[in-house]
Amino acid sequence: MNTLTSVFLLAALTTNCLINQPVSGQSIRISDVMKVHEAMRPQNVWPGFLIDEIPVAVYDSTNTYLFFAGKAPEGFIPVESTPDIFVFNGQYPQVRGNSIVQIDGIWTATSVLTAYSRRTQEKYSPKDLAGIIVHEQFHNLQRTKHPYWRQNDGVLLFYPPETNESLSLRRLEKEAFKQAVTTDVITDIAGWATLGLTYRQERFQRLAQVFVDYERVLQLTEGLSDYIEKTARGTDPLNASNITNGIAPAGVRDLGYVEGRWIAMILDQLDPGWKHTLETSDTLYLEEILAMSIAKIPYTSKNFSSSEMNRIKAEAERDFLEWQTNREEEMNAYIHSPGYSVEIHSQQNPLTIRMFDPLETENLPDGGVFNRVFFSAVNQKANLRIVNHPCIIHFDDSYRLVNIDVFGIQQAPVVHQKEKKFILTFENSTIELNYVELQTEGTKYIVTI
Repeated sequence: MNTLTSVFLLAALTTNCLINQPVSGQSIRISDVMKVHEAMRPQNVWPGFLIDEIPVAVYDSTNTYLFFAGKAPEGFIPVESTPDIFVFNGQYPQVRGNSIVQIDGIWTATSVLTAYSRRTQEKYSPKDLAGIIVHEQFHNLQRTKHPYWRQNDGVLLFYPPETNESLSLRRLEKEAFKQAVTTDVITDIAGWATLGLTYRQERFQRLAQVFVDYERVLQLTEGLSDYIEKTARGTDPLNASNITNGIAPAGVRDLGYVEGRWIAMILDQLDPGWKHTLETSDTLYLEEILAMSIAKIPYTSKNFSSSEMNRIKAEAERDFLEWQTNREEEMNAYIHSPGYSVEIHSQQNPLTIRMFDPLETENLPDGGVFNRVFFSAVNQKANLRIVNHPCIIHFDDSYRLVNIDVFGIQQAPVVHQKEKKFILTFENSTIELNYVELQTEGTKYIVTI
């Protein structure tokens, strides 16, 4: 946008009211959230982490507000009573969730205020929402100061198939760290943490290095950000520690958040200077700092009793078998869901994945990946954005995306035969393809791009 329109001029006259407008579906106001955020600023939760110096763009379901930016990007105007806060009328295009983006070339934390967590269903208070903003601000610090701390979530699409044994080891590892983070005695904390590291190492010995590296970096990124957020919110250590059933790949992603947070909390007890150690040696992993910290103190060896081991392993076996059954039923129901279906072949023009939800995927026995809620991919012939609707993707031997299947679509596609263009818009999703060949079998469309 090159000029301010009358809409933005109207916003300038009403910003005092707008910033106090409740978030949709609740009584919380953005002013309430940022007031709590202001109270968090003196807290020294991380060396050099100054939350009033990291730009934040927040959408409150009506308008987008920009804090700590210093100047207004195009489209934003100053709030009349608080000129160092800027407002954009409506939802700023890049503010689509809790993330970090570049606005005018500056890394900016973003947040969309919501009444409750979609995953855990917990109702959010202003303090919770302020903590989530701090979480994204810490991602900003990571991106600008620690370039090595950036995991490739695409690795999850090829994570080794889950087994009863791998799930059991992951459960034993997590339970050991859980014992460590809920214990007050230093020698016991170190003992349980040592057991967690032992199971972690045993599990890693069964994985290729690319997956080991992914999990270690994940703890530095999402794990530490989760630690920062939960510290700011003052939540219980076990808060949101069982979002998934623990089964890969979603369970691996979830574990990175939880164990990263727990190891940071354990280090707070064993080695108060650990943050400075990591800041000055940011190629270290959390488990390496933990092992060094444990080596400096005496500790009591810990292990699970036979009954505890049997229980954990039996629960893992039960959950593994239940997961296999549920996955088969879910896939069956999806593939046979009524409506139109689209089968996209892109062997000659493989697609590039732009985004997917790592906590809402299932790796399938045939090597495919089932995406439940969000998937986006592009190439020079195709643009796909599938929101709140599943799809199945497949790769070739070189890990190139060459097949996408979408079932249960209620709208018919639009086909422009002369231009060889296939367009499908449904719910909040869009599929646009320039095709080489198009076949139909009843309500099934087979598109080669």
